[in-house]
Amino acid sequence: MSEDPPPFRRAAIGCLVLALVGLGFAALVRPLIFSVAPPRDDSVAIVATLSDLSAGPIRVDQVLSRSYSLDGELGAGDGRVQIPVIIAGTGFGGVTAINASSPDREDCPVEIGADRLVDCDGRTWTYEGLPIDLAHPALQRFPTQVSDGAIVVDFTRTLED
Repeated sequence: MSEDPPPFRRAAIGCLVLALVGLGFAALVRPLIFSVAPPRDDSVAIVATLSDLSAGPIRVDQVLSRSYSLDGELGAGDGRVQIPVIIAGTGFGGVTAINASSPDREDCPVEIGADRLVDCDGRTWTYEGLPIDLAHPALQRFPTQVSDGAIVVDFTRTLED
């Protein structure tokens, strides 16, 4: 009994059918992946990692997909905005995210001091964004969570005092 190779036409049609089945499977599975995946918008923005905070608070510029009327928003093109954010560890092992724009003055950034946050007018806040002099307003603070060492911030809302 001789083993002849399959005819070329039958092999080509078999490969084509197999490729079409694979594409059909991918076309069905891809939408399912996106329907069960968590949202990837400004409510789940990864801004830093816990190891980034090992030397102390850090300042990052975060680009958001749209405006939320936050202090210090700057246009970043295509309807997006950018805000400066200070990420700091709290005394209880947590993490806080604070808007690094001074309330009341857009042109007065908040800088990281030795043991507090300071703006160009000399107003001071704790690393949690609370005013040291109670006559001044608190900085905008955002909800945070730590997920597998990544610091995730919800920029769609602020924490209320």
